[in-house]
This record gives sequence, C-alpha cells and structure tokens, in this order.
Amino acid sequence: MTHSHGGKLTIYVDCVSPYSWFGFTNARNFRPQLQPYGIEVCIEPFFLGGARNGVGNPWTPPPEAKAAFAQQDLDLTSEALGLKVVRPKVFPISSLSAVRVARYVKDHYSAEEFEETFLGLVSGYWNKGIDISTIEGIRKALEGVFSTEDLGRIMHGSVESGNKKRVIETTMAVGAFGAPWITAINAKLQKRNWFGNDRWHQVFYHLGVPFTHLAITRPGTDKANL
Repeated sequence: MTHSHGGKLTIYVDCVSPYSWFGFTNARNFRPQLQPYGIEVCIEPFFLGGARNGVGNPWTPPPEAKAAFAQQDLDLTSEALGLKVVRPKVFPISSLSAVRVARYVKDHYSAEEFEETFLGLVSGYWNKGIDISTIEGIRKALEGVFSTEDLGRIMHGSVESGNKKRVIETTMAVGAFGAPWITAINAKLQKRNWFGNDRWHQVFYHLGVPFTHLAITRPGTDKANL
C-alpha cells in the first residue's frame, strides 16, 4: 500500500443516531493518527431525517428480528468504545433544532466547543434520556458546556435564516441515506462515501494510510478489545 501524502476525511453526524456517536468517537480517536499522513479530519452536523427523506429512504420501524440484532450491536459497540448507550423512551425524535444548534456552534465557536456541543447533545439523548427535540431539552443537555448567556445567544442564532439555510445546504449536498456518513478524498483526489461505523478499514485503504488488519492475539498477550 502506498502511503498517503494528504487527503480529507469528513464524517457527517446527527445526535439522533447512536451510530453517529460511535463514528464521532472513532473519528476523534483516529484523528491524531491520521494527521501525520496529512489527512484532515472534519466533523460536520447534518439533519439525518431530511437527508433520508431527500434520497427516498425515510425511517421505518425495523422488523422484530432486526431490532433484536440492533440492540445487541448497540450494546457491544458501545461497550467496545467505552460508552454507555441507554435507549431513550421516545425514539425517533426530530433532531432538527439540535442540529441547527450544532451547526451554529460549528460556525461561530471553536472546534473544541463544537465537539463538546455534539457530545452533549448525543450523550444527552442516548445516555441520559433527554428529549433534545425541545428547546428545554437542548438547554439541559448543554448546560455544562456553555454559560446561560452564551447558550441564549446560540439558541437565538440557531433559528436565524442563514443558519437554517446552512443546515439545509449541508444536509442535501451529502446524498446520505444514513448516519454516520463518511466522505474521504485521497491524495489522488479520488472521492468515496461510506455509511456506518464499521467500514474504517475501507476508509483507511482508500486514503492510502497503513493500518493493522483484524487479527487474533496469541494466548497470554494483552487482551484486545472488540
């Protein structure tokens, strides 16, 4: 494999999706390892419901067998990443207001504050059961991230026409049918897209960065994570 000398990985996430939480966590974990190869890592909020409707893939309740597998997948993936997912009482909800808030913070605050905002929203919903479809819920999820004054400014800015337009433009330009949605451009300017949190080996291969393939460790060596 040829080592990469540049490229960009963009991951689109929505706090209504637990897999976005997983992808967000992995993207942040991989970022310092990708940077020495000149790979820029960008995390972008988008409105999953609008994206799915835009490509003709609206959300529908899964069959019982698929729902049982999904719960197992959530449990194992969250455990492997050191996260704790607690299924909220109401699912799905509209994440539009929360995404608008994340978008405003992304554009007007530091990268660190944006990432803490997304983490507050997604963990608020998928760990603490906070209804982030409401203004009250968003405030509760972010009360430890921003001051009351800043949060008021953010909530006001999130519903301005320019910010609403930004959310729509980002969402519809992606062409995603699920989340997280990953777009990677390698050093040859070749672009590919992936859906989900379980295609990282393909992403790294496309970017041209060396990586360790899945392997079983010998008995007696350090215990590996899933």
